[in-house]
Amino acid sequence: MKVALFDFDGTLYPHETFTILMERLKHHPKFGKNYGRFIRKFAPFYIGYKLKLVKKTKMQHKAMEYYIRSFKHNSKPEIEQFFSDVASDMALELRDSLVRKIRQLQKDHYYIMLISGAFVPLLEAIFKGFNIDCIVGSEVHYKDGRLDVKPQFERVHAERKIDIIRDHFRGREVDWNSSEAYSDSYSDLKMLELVGRPVAVKPDPELLAVAAKNNWTIHRD
Repeated sequence: MKVALFDFDGTLYPHETFTILMERLKHHPKFGKNYGRFIRKFAPFYIGYKLKLVKKTKMQHKAMEYYIRSFKHNSKPEIEQFFSDVASDMALELRDSLVRKIRQLQKDHYYIMLISGAFVPLLEAIFKGFNIDCIVGSEVHYKDGRLDVKPQFERVHAERKIDIIRDHFRGREVDWNSSEAYSDSYSDLKMLELVGRPVAVKPDPELLAVAAKNNWTIHRD
């Protein structure tokens, strides 16, 4: 089995997903009130981050946690419809070159895994019809048809991706040397190092330095 691992935010999607989500929530005619709930909960962590009292990773985790928790009074169909509406716009802005790459890899019988910190219902809506073999993201939990805020929120990020990838492929024979991985971020370095064909996509400065040093493919489109 040959595998192709794709990050989403900044890689397949060239913009910051969370910025788009905030804007859509803030100005949404039905869910705009959720934005106020989100801001009230998240503000102390953002201020702490600006004052260098809270680490960036924790701030980002809390942003996503309180974002989804702002939907606690909404039903599962309402939440999924919101993400579907956002996805319809985001799908138009995917990197065409990487979409074509996915199609080619599928023809070449690669197992495609999309692994991202973005919310699962958003990813599933964006890639509906792509026949992606496995989509991994930050889970949204439901109970009795409504958002369940009791389970601990887990943001899929950095080294957590490695744990998930290894667990997913445990017991399968994977040709890692012929496999590929795509990311824009140094935080995904270990994921890129898993494969024999890592690709840095419009990489941040830290990843660019590593990619250049190791003669990795650098995707600049």
